[in-house]
Amino acid sequence: MAQPQQNITIDAPGFQGINTEDSPLQQDTNYCLVADNAVVDRFGRIGCRKAFAEYTTAVNVSYTPAVGVASTAIKTHRLGSGILTNTTTILATVSVIQRDAAGSFLQEDYFLCKLVGLALEELTLPTMLLSSSLADAQIVSFKDEMFVFSIGNDPLVYDGTTVTNLSADPGYITPQDQNGTIAVRLDGNIAISAYGRLWVTGVDSNYTSIYYSDLLIPAQWYDGRTVPADPLNTGGILDVAAYWPKGTDRIVNLVAHNNALFIFGRNSILVYEGAASADPAGVDGIRLADTVSNIGLVSRDAVANIGTDILFVDDSGVRSLGRTIQEKSVPIGDLTYNIRRDITLEISSTADKKTISLSYWPDEDISVLLFSGSAQAFVIEMRAPSNTGGSKMTRWTGCVFERALYYEEDDAARAILASSIGDGVYEYTEFLEHTGEAYQFKYQSSSLTMGQPANLKFLKQIDYTIVSSKQPTIAHAEWGYKGRLDYSREITVDAQVAALYDIALFGVGEFGLGLTTIKRYRVNTKGSGESLLIGLRADIAGNGFSLQQINIQTLLGRIN
Repeated sequence: MAQPQQNITIDAPGFQGINTEDSPLQQDTNYCLVADNAVVDRFGRIGCRKAFAEYTTAVNVSYTPAVGVASTAIKTHRLGSGILTNTTTILATVSVIQRDAAGSFLQEDYFLCKLVGLALEELTLPTMLLSSSLADAQIVSFKDEMFVFSIGNDPLVYDGTTVTNLSADPGYITPQDQNGTIAVRLDGNIAISAYGRLWVTGVDSNYTSIYYSDLLIPAQWYDGRTVPADPLNTGGILDVAAYWPKGTDRIVNLVAHNNALFIFGRNSILVYEGAASADPAGVDGIRLADTVSNIGLVSRDAVANIGTDILFVDDSGVRSLGRTIQEKSVPIGDLTYNIRRDITLEISSTADKKTISLSYWPDEDISVLLFSGSAQAFVIEMRAPSNTGGSKMTRWTGCVFERALYYEEDDAARAILASSIGDGVYEYTEFLEHTGEAYQFKYQSSSLTMGQPANLKFLKQIDYTIVSSKQPTIAHAEWGYKGRLDYSREITVDAQVAALYDIALFGVGEFGLGLTTIKRYRVNTKGSGESLLIGLRADIAGNGFSLQQINIQTLLGRIN
């Protein structure tokens, strides 16, 4: 005989993010198995992400059509920002791919563009030895200029008007030591500006030596011991080949943080401290302060400085550099603990590690781990960790962008995205996708046993508390047993427009119900099983969508 009907309430479904590591039978019901195209919003709900909305409307570049060209595709590769003449300037590297009528590749042309209004406009470049390297260039802002570093090429310098080679500067001298010239050109693709200098590695394919410029003089790279002799010059070279804790490694990126220089290798990390703004090679210059073994960086762009710490991606997930250095312990800074096996598998199965990047969007309080090769991202909630200590995680799909760039201008914050499918630049904003088509929000709970895993459950009813903030939308309630969502029902969700406080128009003082209004949607259910699985999905096209609460009513049957 069936027992009395029981009830379980999930007050904030998905609020703790995805958890595929812990046993679902022991998890807090606020964790979930699926949270696609979702974020943990500021109201403590799991809601849909914003859209990858159209930002640029044109990419204006000129190229010579190849013989037999039938179609072209534009791809935006890298983005960079800087302040030139008190104005935020955005540069982007772009390519045009030409194909014939059969779809076979013919030619690819590469460009450096500037964001002007709602268009990417081509900049005239000096002759380049290897223009294809622009696809993986690094754009750095230093003083009142922007520099573009790429493999095989002289660094490009943009002063807000023209683009020149750094080697064209009248005061430029190639890197030298006491024996003379040691590099024909600064053709590295790993560079930063920090402590009043430019720092570059990868020159002549050497990823164990770091070249640094003279203080505030980006054209001087010699060390002052050769002609012309300059005792005030403090440019030089830092060779780290002998300091890798495992004997050998290669530099993947450089990061300046907390008055230190962090040198990320593929399998280890070096930490240099000291007066980098003085003479780095002097008595009081920089010195090796710490090393970390068995933790490294998977790719150059898979690191993000969040101000108080540095996040980076190694082979097992996203880690916090500060805590890893301090504690010398691998698990301490493991932000992706809750989905560690999923992340590890995704990283290991990504053949081209350059498609992995990490960016921090402070206005959204998230960090985005992008796998552009598989068009997906894992999103880290930065406000507070989950109950396990790992970060709250969600997943985004349809990520057709190569890189993200967050910048602030005139008290406004913006996250822009480098389109990989020909649209120039997207912006993370509102809820209307660049295609105009819907993207899907999806939630799926962990397995629920009502505290009695051996008893059959006869699910009778699910009540969803949902908010659709801009317009009515269609959602699909889903449920099932034994780990499958076998059943679904369609729900029409009413729009709940936010009330505007203290505003009246034509004698009407209330504009909407307000997002705090409780509105439940009842779904009658069927079926039975030992464990329950509850889901919800909705197509997002111009409306915000949040899941506030789930209330489940079921009968408990005999022990199965």
